[in-house]
Amino acid sequence: MRKNQLFLLLVVAAIAGFLFYMGYKTPKATIEKSSTESKGFDFTDYLNTASQKLDSGFKNKLEAIGDNNKDTLVLQQKIVLWDSAGYPFIAAHYLHDLAEIMQDERTWFAAGSKFYMLAASEADSLIAIRAAEEAKHALEEVIKINTNNLDAKNALAACYIEVDQDVMKGVSLLKEVVEKDSNNIQAIYTLGMLSVQSNQLEKARERFEKLIRLQPFNAEYYFYLAEIYAKTGDTQTAIRTYEKCKTLLTDKEAKKEVDTIIKKLKNI
Repeated sequence: MRKNQLFLLLVVAAIAGFLFYMGYKTPKATIEKSSTESKGFDFTDYLNTASQKLDSGFKNKLEAIGDNNKDTLVLQQKIVLWDSAGYPFIAAHYLHDLAEIMQDERTWFAAGSKFYMLAASEADSLIAIRAAEEAKHALEEVIKINTNNLDAKNALAACYIEVDQDVMKGVSLLKEVVEKDSNNIQAIYTLGMLSVQSNQLEKARERFEKLIRLQPFNAEYYFYLAEIYAKTGDTQTAIRTYEKCKTLLTDKEAKKEVDTIIKKLKNI
């Protein structure tokens, strides 16, 4: 049991860091999902193809582990081995199998987060789409166990919005998060971006103004807030906000882009 707990703690810690970095942003591939694409991915074929590409040393290690996918230790070893070989989707598949056995919040969250990570970073659209679907299922299992897991709700909301294209369902979940934690950065950010996309600029302004109060050194929040001020015709406030954004940027090219925007606003 202690080995299981240590393994999962390491998995969750690594994934949590990645999710924070990614900001729970799902890929464009999931937005453009079609039923034929979703059905076009066959895990068994993918596994067989991957197995054929690997060297005899890997195959020997795999044979030594065995095929008992009902054994938690076997599954943990397969997860580590396939990850080390550069096949994170196969590792995620076995992590999902582990969650089916363990039926606990931590393992389901680890599986959902790993699939979510793949959906956000995988170049192959078929794999990205399947990963997003698997993430959604695993995160739903997390919330069945613990409705107060706000990280899972944030990620699941993104899945509903991007995978199912069910914005209202996603927004409803995000509002639940904010009701529990009024300063939840990720939920406010996602709601703010949705407000920008739907041209609800007053709501967007309120949300991004709150974000810069919560994180006053986040250049991205200042950039979006400046954009909102510009769209609503508050040009001078937009310029000041872009200037603040520029002071927080370290990338020279990004600073040049912001300078270009400021010059255009000054010439309006």
